[in-house]
Amino acid sequence: MASLVQTLKRSPFARPLQPGFPDGARLLAQGPALRRLAAQARFAGRCLNAGSGEGLYCGFLEGFPELTEIMNADLREPVEILRRPDPRHRVAAASLTELPFADASFDCALCTEVIEHIPDHDAAVRELHRVLRPGAPLLLSVPQNPAPPDPNHARQGYDKPEMAALLGRNGFEVVAMADCLHGLTRWFMHYWRRPWFRLRNGCPYLPQFAVGGLAWLDAALKPGPPWDLAVLARRRAA
Repeated sequence: MASLVQTLKRSPFARPLQPGFPDGARLLAQGPALRRLAAQARFAGRCLNAGSGEGLYCGFLEGFPELTEIMNADLREPVEILRRPDPRHRVAAASLTELPFADASFDCALCTEVIEHIPDHDAAVRELHRVLRPGAPLLLSVPQNPAPPDPNHARQGYDKPEMAALLGRNGFEVVAMADCLHGLTRWFMHYWRRPWFRLRNGCPYLPQFAVGGLAWLDAALKPGPPWDLAVLARRRAA
């Protein structure tokens, strides 16, 4: 019986019933906004995935065929990313306030849900400016007030004028902004903190098909105020 249960768990038919997680919900709900913004710029050549974590947005970047290299940088070298089949991935251990890359060495950059963790966010944006070539696009996302509180954040969120000012005083011009993550993803985060059901290991449980459905509806219907902000900026020449 135990072997039968394990076989069922490994079956692709059981995948929709596997647990869904907040990062997956965020990626699904945020993806359409990021793709709309990215369509307004050219993502090609060398790309810096700044604050890559374990590679949540690697699949998003792999969708740009003109990228020749994807440098995934995080405080801890994200070596698990190298197991992905796309050979363009590279990894590096790096702080966003002190990047170990030469000036003007990247053609574009992605920085999602990172800036709000850094006390000296000006230093982080200056470093992104330094390693990007003039005119290079930067695609980023941050929490937008009012966002669900997170004790790991140096600041809980930004409004649009604050983000435009942060980028502007550090050498970027804002091309476009987009709201994302609305009431249904907010509900999921609330559920995650106070779940109705838990697995035996204590992990909150909501199946992947439900999480995916909530995220899709959230992006399509945009119910309630947004609590995330996606931004496309461009490095100024001087």
